[in-house]
Amino acid sequence: MTRPALQLIFDRTGRAAGVELDDAALVELYRYPDDGRRRLRSNFVSSLDGSVQGADGRSGGLGTASDQHVFALHRALADAVVVGASTARAEGYRAVDLQPWQRDLRASLGLAPFPALVVVTGSARLDPVMATPAEGDGGPVVVLTTTGKPDADLDPLREAGIEVREEGEELDLGAALDRLAGEGRPRLLCEGGPGLHRALLAAGLVDELSLTLAPVVVGGEGMRSTSGPGLGTALPFDLSFALHGADGALFTSYRSPTTVDDGQRPV
Repeated sequence: MTRPALQLIFDRTGRAAGVELDDAALVELYRYPDDGRRRLRSNFVSSLDGSVQGADGRSGGLGTASDQHVFALHRALADAVVVGASTARAEGYRAVDLQPWQRDLRASLGLAPFPALVVVTGSARLDPVMATPAEGDGGPVVVLTTTGKPDADLDPLREAGIEVREEGEELDLGAALDRLAGEGRPRLLCEGGPGLHRALLAAGLVDELSLTLAPVVVGGEGMRSTSGPGLGTALPFDLSFALHGADGALFTSYRSPTTVDDGQRPV
């Protein structure tokens, strides 16, 4: 896999700074533990002035080549990509397809050929086209919603091959994620949006926050990585490691101090 150079500039475990990481070292840095415990990592790219949206209103407008590679690596290492419905609509989410190097990496780690796409939605008003990947083969799609939705909204999704889970009158995110983990999908990756991210943080479900700083300023009124009411008490996170991309992107990984420390990443 061809990518811009990535240099380790901080590691809480004491690894020497200034080291350029090869592919194997980068995988080791980002891979999930193999202990079967549920772990949720969120991944966002932000401009220097705090926007998670580029000039085109989409997060992809901020990504450098190195960010695109790390984004792809996150997906290659996850069992499920979790996303809110608004972001799925805005960003045109489809069943997750992968490049050959991602599939080879998953095979070497004993993972399923593709991660599932898990869409969290209150309305269940989604385009059934998301059941199919943009090209080639792709993973399954699961929709998490509440009970009481009209068949006119749910039937087209099910007919397209999407698994629709009505989780009750209120969606308990922790219980829903536990069920995914119990089904063999403990490595969870949240890619947004800000409303879902805030809900996951408020519920104490985010184990690791992976934030990329793109070397640009965009102005405007772009969204942050969270939206909604304040959390009341600021949630602390500890810097785990930081990388610098040759194209100017800065990669940071922050972990929740409440997450079990088992000597592996993310902890």
